Formats: sequence, C-alpha cells, structure tokens
Amino acid sequence: MLTAQEDSTLTGVGSGTPMGDLLRRYWYPIAAAEQLEDKPIKAVTLLGESLVLYRDGGGRLGLVAEACAHRRVSLVYGIPENEGIRCAYHGWRYDADGKCIEQPAEDDSSLSQNPVSIQAYRVEELGGLIFAYLGPNPAPLLPRYNLLSWEDAVWEANGSVIPCNWLQVMENMFDPIHVEWLHGRFFAHVLAQRSEEQAETFLARHAPTHMKKIAFDRFEHGVIQRSLSKSEEEPNWKTGDALFFPTTMLLGPSKVSGSAIFIVPIDDTHTWFLLHMANRVDVQLPKQERCSYFDVPGANDDGTLKTGTAHGQDYMVAVTPGEITPRNKEHLGRSDAGIVLYRQLLQDQMALVGDGGEPINVRRNEKENQCIELPKVGETSMGNGHMEVLFC
Repeated sequence: MLTAQEDSTLTGVGSGTPMGDLLRRYWYPIAAAEQLEDKPIKAVTLLGESLVLYRDGGGRLGLVAEACAHRRVSLVYGIPENEGIRCAYHGWRYDADGKCIEQPAEDDSSLSQNPVSIQAYRVEELGGLIFAYLGPNPAPLLPRYNLLSWEDAVWEANGSVIPCNWLQVMENMFDPIHVEWLHGRFFAHVLAQRSEEQAETFLARHAPTHMKKIAFDRFEHGVIQRSLSKSEEEPNWKTGDALFFPTTMLLGPSKVSGSAIFIVPIDDTHTWFLLHMANRVDVQLPKQERCSYFDVPGANDDGTLKTGTAHGQDYMVAVTPGEITPRNKEHLGRSDAGIVLYRQLLQDQMALVGDGGEPINVRRNEKENQCIELPKVGETSMGNGHMEVLFC
C-alpha cells in the first residue's frame, strides 16, 4: 500500500514534478504518420503539454507549443507553409525550431531586434509512427525496436485514449494473473449473457489456463515478465515479454512478426494505449513507410463499457477505479509482485534523475541501437534480479 503522497508522486507527469522529469528523458509515439495525410496539422497533448504536430510543405515535421507568441491563438488552426507553420490570426510564421521567422504587419527590423520564439520539441518517424522527445538536451537516440526497424514488414496500429492516469494502465501490464480471470472466466461470463452457445465456443477455443507461477527478471533496460501454465519451454516462460523502461512492452516478437505496446501519458488523467503490429511477408515489398491506424473505442454510444473484447476488458479495469487509482486504499497480495517491482523501479529511477544521474534505457550508442531485440534466453538475470511467485 502506498501513502497518498507516494501515489501523487508516482502519477503526476507535469513539468517540474519528479515523475514528469523522469518520463521526459524518453521518446513517445504521438501519432501515426498517416494521420497527417488528409490534414497535416494535429493537436497533441503529451506529459501535460498542449502541442501542435504538423508537416510543412517541404515534408518536414514540426512539434511546437499550441499558442502563438503574439496573441496566444491556437496554432491547431494554423497554415502549413513550405517552411514552418503560420498563425491564422496575423500571419506570424514559425520554423520547426519554434523561431518566429515572419511577422507580416511588423517592421522588418523587429525580427532581429526583438526575436520571438515558442517552445519546440524534437520529432522523428520510425515504423510508420511519429515519436516526440520533450526532455533535456542532448536528446537520446530514438530506440529502434526490431519490429519498427524491419523494412520488409507490413505495419498496422490501433489505439485508444483511456480517461485515467497512465500508471494504472501500465500496472495492468505487470499483472499476468488477470489474464486467467479477466480475459478468461469473465470473458466467458459476458458471452454467456448473450448466449450459452457463444460462451461454450469461447471456452472450447480459449479455455482459461491456470498459472502455476509468474516471474520477473531485471535486465539493463527494464524487466522481463514470465508466466507458466504447463511447461518451462512455453514462450510465455522461456522468452517472456519485455518492458523497455519506462512504458514500452515488446510482446515476444519472433523473426517474422511482433507486437509492441506503448503506454503514452497524455496528462494526469488521460492515457493513449497504442498497439503496433508488424508482420514480415514472403513476397518482395518496397520499403514500408506507412502504418495503417484506427481508433478502438472502449465504450459504447450509451456510455457502457465494451466488456465483450479483451481491449474493452482492460479499458474497464483501468477506468473504473477512478481517474487516478487511490493506491492508499489498496490491499495487495503476492500475485501483485510485478506491480510492487515496477513501482520500486520508478521510485529508484526518479531518485537517480533527482540526483543528476541518467536513468536506464536511455539510448546513446548508435551501434547498439540499430535493431533492438528481446533479450535472449540466459541474458537476463536469474540471480538477485529474478523473482518468482508460485501458485497451487
């Protein structure tokens, strides 16, 4: 159980907060590139900052503060130019670095005598997604996870804005026991309310498997999560799923396919859940630049939650505790070992950054960043960094 103050420290992502300062050391996806095809300007909120993402006429990406420096009008309604973005109100134009490079109604000397700029952040494209970095310079390398780097793969992504704090979405990733119940027994219960035939078909194909044990292994970039139901040769145990700190999960990718989950803190009470999938194909393909994207709703039109899908079930357990889970009212058990580990890891890395250090999984070596794979069997710690929980 956390105190209310500890809970607040772990959940607040604003600039100048301990967690906000830690999370700003990393890159986050903020859009699929295809979302700028029909309209090259998109409102983005990341870590509590209201921003505008755009692609100008020269094909360059920019990410700047939403408000124009002149009269604070939103640049979401701006005009993309051959270079930069122009405010709709009085035509002030900004380049990708946030520098105001044109003020049509002002004297020509005003730009040099009274330079004006707005906040701008780094953006890069990879795997059909657009990533942003909001932290201090020098910026680290954008991690080139293998499924984002494959040039012969077909990419697809879907996402959902969840109206709750990022941490409760992330903690669900460290709770393998919920798969048996939420996505197994509860799923069958929901289907049975529709028809017994649906429930029987589901149970025949996806019978809930009781987990015999779960384990968590620390490695230099995060944590490997393992779960065992039958044999230690199962991929879920032998390979596991990898958290690349702080909020990226690689789900056991093979050489031909893989999935990554990105948990993106929008602000203190909203989170973007993004699933990116890559599949290599046998036919010759040109280099892929595009990732098809669609939004996945978590609620029906009448406000009820979509509990008839695995995503809807995860959405339900994220939002029903409230916008920010009151962790001072929890009663954790031994099956929550992964959640306890993750909270401690966050606290350790916050303290490290507070002391002027660099947290884990900040990439600065070009060679090591070429194509990041899941750690191979035996490469993660089975010593002090290994923790197992046995069940009956």
